[in-house]
Amino acid sequence: MKIQNHSKINIQKLLFLILMLLTFGYANDDKPGAKAIVSNTKIVAGDIVTLRIKATGDRVVFPKIEKIDGIKVLSHHERITNIHTYNLGKLKKERTTLTLTFAPQKDMTIPSYEMEIDGRLYKTKPIKLKVKNSSTSKSNNIFSLNLKSNKKSVAIGEAFLVTVSFSVQQDVIVSGKPQYNRPEFKGFFVRKIDKEKSYFEGSHQVTESSYILTPHSEGNFTLGPALAKIGLQDKSKKGISNKGFATKWHEKASNTLDIEVFSLTVESDLVGKFSLDAKVATQEVEADKPINLTVKIDGKGNLADFDFPDYELDDITVYSDDAQIDIKVADGQIYSSYSKKYVFISPQSFTIPEHIFSMYDPEEKKLKKLKIKAFNIEIKNSKAITTTAETSKPIASKEIILEENEKVISANWWILVLSFMLGGVFSYLLRYLPKHKRKSSKESEALKILYGHISKDPEVEEMVRKLYARKNGDKSIEINEKRLKELVEYFK
Repeated sequence: MKIQNHSKINIQKLLFLILMLLTFGYANDDKPGAKAIVSNTKIVAGDIVTLRIKATGDRVVFPKIEKIDGIKVLSHHERITNIHTYNLGKLKKERTTLTLTFAPQKDMTIPSYEMEIDGRLYKTKPIKLKVKNSSTSKSNNIFSLNLKSNKKSVAIGEAFLVTVSFSVQQDVIVSGKPQYNRPEFKGFFVRKIDKEKSYFEGSHQVTESSYILTPHSEGNFTLGPALAKIGLQDKSKKGISNKGFATKWHEKASNTLDIEVFSLTVESDLVGKFSLDAKVATQEVEADKPINLTVKIDGKGNLADFDFPDYELDDITVYSDDAQIDIKVADGQIYSSYSKKYVFISPQSFTIPEHIFSMYDPEEKKLKKLKIKAFNIEIKNSKAITTTAETSKPIASKEIILEENEKVISANWWILVLSFMLGGVFSYLLRYLPKHKRKSSKESEALKILYGHISKDPEVEEMVRKLYARKNGDKSIEINEKRLKELVEYFK
């Protein structure tokens, strides 16, 4: 019995000691303070590192952290938890944790951060991180991401190329579809190149995705990083219902890029190195026959947002097709071609005026000009535009001045009768005016649709010629309305 009592006393002492240690631990945790903890201090370039800053106190104000030793913060998360303790009459204390993620590419130091807790300032201790290059780390070199650019400094409106390289070991069996988040391109117009490039490099398969970026404001910008996550078979764990193996996800981030964007001292329509060619199919045609003008711009740079201004000529009908733009990448450079067609229809000779564009050449850092020369168009058998004026012989002043009251009354009476007659005729004609307007509008719409196809079919060209003649007041032209409708429906 004595032995049993002795055992009970020892157990009671042990429990009391554990309780005191826990109470002491909680009491220490309950004191205001701050501490920084990282998920790992030895990593491979591109690994996602988690930094947790824990602050104990009722009122916590964390610093605003956008970068850690120059590395962009990928995510922020703040969480408040309650610590159930009994200390100095208090039963509860709050602990706030700020969680940040980032992806170092080289050795770095997480600096000391200062924060306010319950009205006082506290600091965390700095933490050093050792970062290995992904190419030299065999165990963690399952896959990697790399971000590169063909330029580091560009002008506003100057396009450049950014490429994301995704490299993965050939013998890796990927479980599930890889997840990819493109880099952040804040401050730029972005156009993704549809075609990706794949090739083998050593024991890795590399896939490249390219983006054309055009800055719209000056300043210093940070691009990226790109993020990717792939699932691999985890042979140490069974999957659901013990069938197969579980999936272990691996996440990586690319490096970031610093880009400087400067403003031009002069205004420019284009930024790049381009050449221009403009030509007309012929400079001599019959009246109301179409004149085709083609404008082409080719060279190094981005023409995706460029649009040639329309021609506006008095008494000349002008139509244009949508521009055809082609962009490609070769040897790490962006090349564009722009083509647009115009159709001019006129009853008499005219001149297509010249057009001049300004172009800033970033390679030579000079402002240049691209010029479309003027074209003189000769219209054979032109239809002169004439106006008719009512002529009458001069009236002597004695006939204009009516001295007798009877003549004045007689003239006013005839004017009144004539006004009533003209009013009746005008009212009668108005009944047919809406129908005429609808017909005119219908033919104008048909003209817009068919003009772009005049080179495809002689019948279409003839129909366009008739529609244009009708538009200019030639009422002798007859149009087969049924056939016109069929042509419009076909080319619509």
